[in-house]
Amino acid sequence: MLKYPEQVFARIIRVDHEEELFLRLDTSIQFGKSSNLLGLVIMTNPGSFSFRDHEDWINFKEGFTTYSVFEGYGKPDLTMQNVIKVIREAYHSSNLTPPNGRVKIVNLSSIIENKKDLVEHKHSLALEKMLENKITTNLINEPIINNEYEFIKTCNELDFVLVGFADGIFSSRISRLLNWIENPAIKDKVIYARDNQGRLSHPRRWRTEPYLMEKCISIFRGFLTRQSEVSFKREGYTFLRWNGLYSSDAKFVVRDNSNGLQSVFTPGRVQDLVWTSADLANTPELSKWDTFACETVDDLEEVAF
Repeated sequence: MLKYPEQVFARIIRVDHEEELFLRLDTSIQFGKSSNLLGLVIMTNPGSFSFRDHEDWINFKEGFTTYSVFEGYGKPDLTMQNVIKVIREAYHSSNLTPPNGRVKIVNLSSIIENKKDLVEHKHSLALEKMLENKITTNLINEPIINNEYEFIKTCNELDFVLVGFADGIFSSRISRLLNWIENPAIKDKVIYARDNQGRLSHPRRWRTEPYLMEKCISIFRGFLTRQSEVSFKREGYTFLRWNGLYSSDAKFVVRDNSNGLQSVFTPGRVQDLVWTSADLANTPELSKWDTFACETVDDLEEVAF
């Protein structure tokens, strides 16, 4: 059995026939069989991943094909293997079932280059060639990396976000992104490991410097454990307000913890429940009712008062 059976999907675009300039987009690691999007990994730029097992790949890479877009599934490179190991180990050590779904990879630049010192030069050269060849320049800069609204919106819809960058490349972009991830809406789900000098570590370092991988797994495990505890607490119904009366006159504002909807509830009259997304407990009229210590029950049918 393969040590890393996870498949990686990607699309690669040839920018120019004369220069060896390629972009990698729409990259995702497939865990299990589900098509659900689990999380996001943000790195500097694509490195060594390729479709070396595809018979048409060499012809495409050498510019011998009429088409300029190559897509397919391939094996994870070393950096992706490190990401896979961190995700697997974090789930396992949190006593969760193995991850089942896709993890999307985005980069500060889509330019493919595995030599750190050439990345920014290649990025600039690709931009020039894209303008010459009338290729939309948006392809080299993924929208969520360059738009704060899109970034927050995308991250908020996912279970987790792993972040790691090569030191000294696209410094202004990294600084901007680090400001964005401080947003309270997503801050808790962003996972990264800093080295002993306080620098964010790129996933490729997690193998040569094992303490960084262990640190990332530990942080990720803590996040998943907290999320599991929150999910457990979201079961049942919580009493938010009470009108202060008893018997058949008693009324409560209750919240369905599975979906956050609220309703006014009369014990023994479950059939009268009308659930709404409105925050009933804090409406002018109902906010005057007594709080009820946020007591939670599993089944409203069993409530007697």
